[in-house]
Amino acid sequence: MNLFSNPEFLRYARTQLRPNKVLIAAITSAVISISIGFVLTHSERAIKVPVAQTGLELLFMVFYIQAFVLAVGGGIACLNSIYSEKDHNTFDYQRITRLSSLELTLGKLFGAPLLMYFICLCFVPLAFYAAVLARARVSLILAAYLVLIVSSLTFQALTLLLSLLTIKGSQVTGVIVCLVLFSFFSIDPHGTILNVSSLGPFESAVFATARSWLIPYATDKSLVDSFFGFRVHHFLVLVVVDLFFFFSLLLAVVRNIKRDPQRYEVYSPTQSILFSLILNFLLIGFFVDWTSIIDSQSFFLTMDFFLFALLGITLLHNRERARSLLMDSRKERLWIDALWPAPILFAGAFLVNVLIVAKLFHAFSPAPRVALPFALLRSLAFIFWVVCNFQFLQCMNLRRGKHPLLLGVLYLFVYYACITFVLSSMHCFEIPQKIPIGSLFVPSAIYLLDGPAWHFNPSVWIAGFVIQLVLIALFSYLQFRQLHSLKSQLQSP
Repeated sequence: MNLFSNPEFLRYARTQLRPNKVLIAAITSAVISISIGFVLTHSERAIKVPVAQTGLELLFMVFYIQAFVLAVGGGIACLNSIYSEKDHNTFDYQRITRLSSLELTLGKLFGAPLLMYFICLCFVPLAFYAAVLARARVSLILAAYLVLIVSSLTFQALTLLLSLLTIKGSQVTGVIVCLVLFSFFSIDPHGTILNVSSLGPFESAVFATARSWLIPYATDKSLVDSFFGFRVHHFLVLVVVDLFFFFSLLLAVVRNIKRDPQRYEVYSPTQSILFSLILNFLLIGFFVDWTSIIDSQSFFLTMDFFLFALLGITLLHNRERARSLLMDSRKERLWIDALWPAPILFAGAFLVNVLIVAKLFHAFSPAPRVALPFALLRSLAFIFWVVCNFQFLQCMNLRRGKHPLLLGVLYLFVYYACITFVLSSMHCFEIPQKIPIGSLFVPSAIYLLDGPAWHFNPSVWIAGFVIQLVLIALFSYLQFRQLHSLKSQLQSP
């Protein structure tokens, strides 16, 4: 498959690289390049510092500009690529073309931001001039451009998936989410929570202005990460991790771009579990603060709550999806269908927590292992909590209505916000004797479970587990009734 013969890519090339657009972009980029280069090299400060220092500052600024253009500009272009098709009601025609899912995805991914690539290319002469002034190493400049392209492609794949999954008419919201995600991925957590620097495109400026590939212990720590205690160059970490996210996002787009929107399934159950395991493996490897079992596990459970919230949403079946599955199933399988997505979420959360507890056991060996049984209880409560929430959302998603899933999420948000506010006013998350009571209504209070809190009232903690199991059974039963009703409608003449 040749990208340059891809009809979707060629369609974007004809619209993005029109002579007028190209000429305006080239002139604008040239004016900006000349202005920035002249100001930095002829300012009063530039006269007082060495030429190499001025070149490094100019090189750093050029890569920042290119990163912003290629990542943000290209990301918004990918975001609009499917939005615009939906607004013009032409996206359905693209889904029935003879192009394969991969060809259509690659055509949009590389075609939509084509003008941004050209603008980025227009700044290369300024980068070359700055590199000569700074006497930068050629290998580091090439590495910086590889980092720039890989991290930008990852962000563009994320925005393309966002454009595919969101509903028609939410373009402004998508742009805002796009900018928020870009800011989040540009944060540098090195030395605070994780022993890894930023994985965003702005890191290309750091590589371009580095003096050497060798990073001694006494010099800049931003180019060396720690993975399970081993020092690893940040270039290798950034490229490998970004490529993992890129192919994961690309897989999600390819799986769904030619499907009917009512039958979107971002990942298969096996892929969802595998993705969550790999992501937790990376978090455990880069985690730095192994000082407390409770604090360490709370961090991972919080990250996994957001992770399983996203993965769980992708596993939910709407009425159309459930109806199509029921047409191929037998009546005696309704109870199995009514448990969806509990088995997959339970398996994924169980395997992830086994990985976390095993690392806690190793990290705190032979120190206070007495706290490890409570780590197992916190993991079990987390699993029940995740399964219970999504059994409720699956039950809501089978109801009639315009946006039943959004309504279910709203119900959960209102419940947890109100009950947390009430319990906080009663100090149920501060006083050890009252913490078990808080866990009955807000399962996240299990994060505070330790030896003293358990011995105050173990029966209340056990009651919290029982309540979660009862709610899971209740929502599964309600889901069974809805599926039975759908099955009856399908069988009726």
